[in-house]
Amino acid sequence: MTFVRNLAWQNLELKYRSSVANQFGRYALGVKYHILPQDVVHEAKRCLLDAFACAVGAYDAPGRSICETVAEELGGPEEATSFGSGRRTSALHATLVNSFLVRFLDYNDFGGGGHNSDAISGILAVAERENLGGEDFLTSLVISYELGARVMQSSAGSIGDKGWTIDIRGGLSMPPSLGKLMGLNEEQIANAMGVCASYSLPLGVLDAGREENSMFKNLRFGMVAYNAILACMLTKKGFTRPVRIVEGDSGLGQVIFGGDMDLERLLDFSGWRILQTRHKALCANANSHGHIFATLAIVKEHDLKPEDIALVRIKAGSRESRHTTSPAKKYPRNAENANHSAYYANAVAIKDRGFGPESIKPQKFIDPVVLDLIEKIIVEPDSTMPAHGYQGISEITTKDGRCFQKRVDVPHGFGDDPLTDQELEEKFSEMASKYMSEKHIQKIFSAVWNAERLDDIGKLTRLMVFQ
Repeated sequence: MTFVRNLAWQNLELKYRSSVANQFGRYALGVKYHILPQDVVHEAKRCLLDAFACAVGAYDAPGRSICETVAEELGGPEEATSFGSGRRTSALHATLVNSFLVRFLDYNDFGGGGHNSDAISGILAVAERENLGGEDFLTSLVISYELGARVMQSSAGSIGDKGWTIDIRGGLSMPPSLGKLMGLNEEQIANAMGVCASYSLPLGVLDAGREENSMFKNLRFGMVAYNAILACMLTKKGFTRPVRIVEGDSGLGQVIFGGDMDLERLLDFSGWRILQTRHKALCANANSHGHIFATLAIVKEHDLKPEDIALVRIKAGSRESRHTTSPAKKYPRNAENANHSAYYANAVAIKDRGFGPESIKPQKFIDPVVLDLIEKIIVEPDSTMPAHGYQGISEITTKDGRCFQKRVDVPHGFGDDPLTDQELEEKFSEMASKYMSEKHIQKIFSAVWNAERLDDIGKLTRLMVFQ
């Protein structure tokens, strides 16, 4: 009977060795800095600079001080740096504080299966904790984008339509990228994925069309990253399983993805998905960019003023018309809803001829001109546009009877019109100039574009202290 038992155990181990979690761990350990193509490394640096820009721009967000205060109350080892204040705290707590900052403006990139620059705060914190340099950090950053993209691209349908947020992917993409930094082996990474992904399941209610968004929307990935660090710490010391977190009975593939997860696509490790990453030129929900740019083009070209407007008709894909038009979003009372309101965004675009971080300040929510414009805006779904696309149409009718229409299929920053390196620097400078000198800003640019030369990633995070 011992033979039968041993055979059963061997078969079980073979099943685990072929699991998605083990293969993700194997992939992460196999990716070395020296094999990364230069365009991949450069895109990783672009993602880093864009994340830094978003974090600086969010420094006065009300939730930031709350996160820092709680981190201070919880205490812990001084392992990592909080952006802005420079407070030293644990890698776990620095991940929460910095993730909140990166996500707050909804100005961060979309790539790696979602807004994957949310992952950067956790990777920085762990790299600082482990006293690692730029090459290790950049490699981990790339891994998080590569695996995150594969998780989301393996689903035939939209996970959002099933009631979840796309940040569920972090339970599978973060343990490998962090585990590599923490010195975990393949089995430990697989175990960390099982531990993390089994309880890191952010619900869609955090960013649902008919619900008002709130502060915690900004931590939906940050909490997953927090859990991933904790999972790696546990499994490095021997904590185990469930390894078949994706394909197992009642695993993610069955319960979360509804059985339509394409495992062959998930485990196709060819190519570099990070190169598909794009960066925002507007401080708004990605699906809103087409119609906001269309409105801006009309207003600027014809020199229209708020008092000229009789009616604004916005057309967009079904996801946009559903996600940004509920009564909870129409009249925003916080930044999280302001950057997710098609009504508010177009009203501000008409009045200010732009839509950036200053557009979602509280004083704007009660601006009588903006409120009057909101009442003149209609938002409709357009069946000719992809449901989850970025296209948009704006049609503006003036009080004197003129009518102007503009359609934008590829908003600037998207598709084959990505932001340039210079535009990313300008995006950072625009938000950092009120906190940093030009000399300080240039030091950050130099450190980011030459990140692989850093022998201590802490030299980079310390540059993000600007209070």
